Amino acid sequence: DEIRQSQTSHCIRRAIGLFLLAFIAFVVADSLTNQYIKTGMKSFLEWVEANPGGGVLVFMLVIFCTTLLFIPGIILTFGSGYVFSNAFGLGVGVLLGSIAVFIGASAGAIMSFLLGRFLLRDCVSGLTKRFKLFEAIDKA
Repeated sequence: DEIRQSQTSHCIRRAIGLFLLAFIAFVVADSLTNQYIKTGMKSFLEWVEANPGGGVLVFMLVIFCTTLLFIPGIILTFGSGYVFSNAFGLGVGVLLGSIAVFIGASAGAIMSFLLGRFLLRDCVSGLTKRFKLFEAIDKA
């Protein structure tokens, strides 16, 4: 039973790794050719500007996902200030955008920690055994 769990865990990690590698390859290829991601981000920010109420919640969810997937959200962070300042005025818009980014990024960071601590614990423990510093931190 332990061998089966180990094999299943190994297959899941491999599948996640392949998915992430394919995603990175897509992003690089897209940035050099069609720029679908850039166009999608632009249309998303326009939608948020047109729908400010629901846009705040959706924006938090998108920031949450980008944080969870380790995708740099700097464009969305700057975009939030611009979009929300157009929708709500400069002072309130920048404040609302900052709060939305803070809540979404914090929730994503907490979820990343929980995933690493509980769901992916076996994968991380393999790394701690190879490096003495990580093992000391893990014991502390």
